[in-house]
Amino acid sequence: MPSWPDGVDASGRPNVVVVVLDDMGFGSLGCYGSEIDTPTMDALAADGVQFTNFHATALCSPTRACLLTGRNQHAVGMAYLSHVDDGYPGYRGRITHRAATLAEMLREVGYNTLAVGKWHLAPMDQTTAAGPYDQWPLGRGFERYCGFLEALTDHYFPELYRDNSLVPPPDARPDDYHLTTDLIDQSIAYVRDQTSVTPDKPFFLYLAFGATHCPFQAPEEFVAKYRGRYDVGWDVIRQQRYRRQLEEGIIPPGTKLPPANDGVPAWSELEPEAQQLYAKFQEVYAGFLDHTDHELGRLLGYLNSIGRMDDTVVVLLSDNGASQEGGPHGMLDTTSYENGRFPSLAENLARIEEVDGRTAHLNYPLGWAQAANTPLKRYKQNTHAGGIRTSMIMRLTGADAPRGVRRDRFHHVTDVVPTILEVVGVEAPTVHHGLPQLPIDGISMCRTIHQPDAPATSRTQYFETDGHRAIWRDGWKAVAWHRRGSDCDEDRWELYHLAEDFSEADDLAEQLPDKLAELVDAWWAEAERNQVLPLDDRGFAERATVNIAPGSPRNRSRFVYHRGMAHVGTGAAPLVAGHPFEIRTSIDRREGIGNGVLLTHGSVNSGYCLLVRDDRLEFDYNHYGTHHRFRSPQPLPPDRSEVAVRVEPSGEGTAASVVLLVDGDVVAKGRLKETFEHFVAFQGLDVGADRYSPTRLPDGRGTFAFSGDFDRIVVELLDGPPGRGHQTID
Repeated sequence: MPSWPDGVDASGRPNVVVVVLDDMGFGSLGCYGSEIDTPTMDALAADGVQFTNFHATALCSPTRACLLTGRNQHAVGMAYLSHVDDGYPGYRGRITHRAATLAEMLREVGYNTLAVGKWHLAPMDQTTAAGPYDQWPLGRGFERYCGFLEALTDHYFPELYRDNSLVPPPDARPDDYHLTTDLIDQSIAYVRDQTSVTPDKPFFLYLAFGATHCPFQAPEEFVAKYRGRYDVGWDVIRQQRYRRQLEEGIIPPGTKLPPANDGVPAWSELEPEAQQLYAKFQEVYAGFLDHTDHELGRLLGYLNSIGRMDDTVVVLLSDNGASQEGGPHGMLDTTSYENGRFPSLAENLARIEEVDGRTAHLNYPLGWAQAANTPLKRYKQNTHAGGIRTSMIMRLTGADAPRGVRRDRFHHVTDVVPTILEVVGVEAPTVHHGLPQLPIDGISMCRTIHQPDAPATSRTQYFETDGHRAIWRDGWKAVAWHRRGSDCDEDRWELYHLAEDFSEADDLAEQLPDKLAELVDAWWAEAERNQVLPLDDRGFAERATVNIAPGSPRNRSRFVYHRGMAHVGTGAAPLVAGHPFEIRTSIDRREGIGNGVLLTHGSVNSGYCLLVRDDRLEFDYNHYGTHHRFRSPQPLPPDRSEVAVRVEPSGEGTAASVVLLVDGDVVAKGRLKETFEHFVAFQGLDVGADRYSPTRLPDGRGTFAFSGDFDRIVVELLDGPPGRGHQTID
């Protein structure tokens, strides 16, 4: 008699959709007091449970690691961003396989697992066609994936991957293309296929938007909707959101609105031209979030139309608070901040017409980030509430599921995994693929959801990012803000009784020194238990370019790239910033035919490009949107020639000399007054064409693929491999 092995039957279990928004402050959704139109997310809150005391970590990758594993960030190796491996267990920039993800757990019990959007959990020097792939989505339990692997991407020229392969960009995109729309289209397509073939099988969809991380980019009609709305300024908007939060019961009665954060001027003290500029940034942000809500509505509407919404659990949250990375005047590129550079008001005013949601890569000024976090202090990266208390909505299935209620009990992002596991009736494995598993750190939120009046479970939760530290224990919080480059032992710890002080307005450190000492001691104990030490407060760009792992593809001095190769993500591209380097190749311009891009690294924000334009060799150094072009005065030979550019720091700040060579002869030279300190661009490297957001000065020629012949191109660091190893710390 024929027989078949028993399969895994997951029928009857609910679908799970987890939606992650990026860098969205606590007070940014309509249901959290905002004036921005977010009807889809507001409807989720009205049909589910809205949490007002939910906490994430202060950064992207760590929150995602906690969210998908149920364990603390340092414990799984993702203390910081996935660009960085500092050489210590908590700072590997990857999730240990001793911490199975929710996708790995659910796939084992019969779920289809689908991931769409931002990943930011694979080591960035492993995001090339050479892999390894074990930390890509398909290596961590997802069966299908479409999205981007970096911290951010251009929403009009995204670096997209499908499963384990790069999606080749089209020569031209439709004028109305937008990544958020594309991600929703992909989500609907995955669910459509899955439902058509296995309608009784549940799915887990992890949908991580690029929004509302910079760059702020939104269709014109969504931006136009908000024109003029923010002329009243960030102080008025913050007050309006605060009053709305009080009136609607989002925050407790008596909650104070803290004074403005350091560096945020009163709107009334600004010059009119500054007010005009700053208001435009917020108009684009509002359009960006509104558009995201609109697109999410398409997905939920589709689930409803095919009859799957009733058996779908939806979780929606932000990964951290609003970003301070726009600085005092806002940003028109995504690179300046990473190199510690903030444009002046005059620089931004000169480019005010580019603050439109399409032309430039925007991030708003500090004053709007402060308003986004209403009524909380500080921002993303900080462990004050503005960085870690975030929006959180959960819509459950079943007739007994609470609808339109709020819960104010403390919860942490590590609680999502145990909550989903309890809802779907699955236990976390103690061994996965032969590896003993780390214990789950989070606790289920089901008791809070269904028994809000039951006594809270005693718990302790630590926080750490960039040297900023905090600990929450049973309604009390100690927190230390850290100034980069200073001694952590000199940081001043503050003390708040959050059970009575929602917004961290009244520091009790001097009144209750014993309580503060108890909490600080508890932080050190948690730090030891979770692999938090040693603390590192250096910025991402510096850390990502100093500590290079021995086996990294970046840890060499000579890179030979063959024409036709796949796009290389920036995390695996040569580390030219701060180093002397040369780019050289042999080209054949038969009969004088041969113009186009030879090699480019970067985007409209920043980068460099070696090309032949109008028959002349050219090096275009795009310094934060300002193009410094070096060109040969004479046309290149109409046949074979050796072409090169050499860039060498001069020792005066970041200045460098530039030399163009043809057949070994210097044909042009000049000087760059400034070059990139640590970081070139978030967008990667291409050979033979400028395929994504254009690095070179726009010329209307699309990707401008080189029309002549060349076989390979060499990038060489003239001072040797960049890896400096690790210094012993006493």
